[in-house]
Amino acid sequence: MDEQNVIAKFVELSEGKLTAEGWGMWFSENTQSVEKICGKRYFLKIKPKNSFSEIRNVYHGQTAVSNWLKSKNIEVSLSNIYKKNYDKEFDVFCKEQDEKRKNLKKSVETNFGYLKEIYPKLLRQLTKSYDEYTKIEAGKSIKEIEIKEKELSLKFSDELKALFNHISVFEYEGIEINFNYLEKQLFDKKEFLILGEFWQYGDGDKLLYDIDNGNVFVFAQEYNPPKVVKQAQTITEFIEKKIVRHLKEYEE
Repeated sequence: MDEQNVIAKFVELSEGKLTAEGWGMWFSENTQSVEKICGKRYFLKIKPKNSFSEIRNVYHGQTAVSNWLKSKNIEVSLSNIYKKNYDKEFDVFCKEQDEKRKNLKKSVETNFGYLKEIYPKLLRQLTKSYDEYTKIEAGKSIKEIEIKEKELSLKFSDELKALFNHISVFEYEGIEINFNYLEKQLFDKKEFLILGEFWQYGDGDKLLYDIDNGNVFVFAQEYNPPKVVKQAQTITEFIEKKIVRHLKEYEE
């Protein structure tokens, strides 16, 4: 396909004369010609995205091709039909997301309402931050916790027992606490219990519990040299302050 044919099709798109499906099919059949004629920079802007709907693709495609036409000093009358369709689609999407958030909030209150007695701030923030990628599993029984203590040859503090009696798994972006993967390890010549990960300073930072006094630390592995950094006096303070703050930051 030569440049004049590409220009003619771009003018049709600019004037709103193509359907979303028609634009997608035409582009698929003429991808190489468009890239050769428009150049890589414009091609990437014009190219339909797999993650976009057909309506969104035709709207963004119209904007991109009209800009390319202007660069060629070709004036066109820009139709607003694609924008109107996109605005309608986006409005429906926003309403669906609002409904989804409401349902997620209800599910948090229904499934994790028991956390209010021990971690009220965490529960309150979860009603705002909880999404489909968040993973929370109910706590372990006292018997299961005692078995884990024997496996690790440790005596858990009452506070640590309370945590795992309410939550056995907590996963969120940059946070992981998992009862099943607890292990002991030396850091700076001191033994800690690894609760999981907390990416406070870098990806993969280990979340550490001081067996002797209950303080909570992070092993900042990207520091030079890597070092243990204190996060909270107690596990409750860590959850109610540090984790809640982390959730708020991601919510924003």
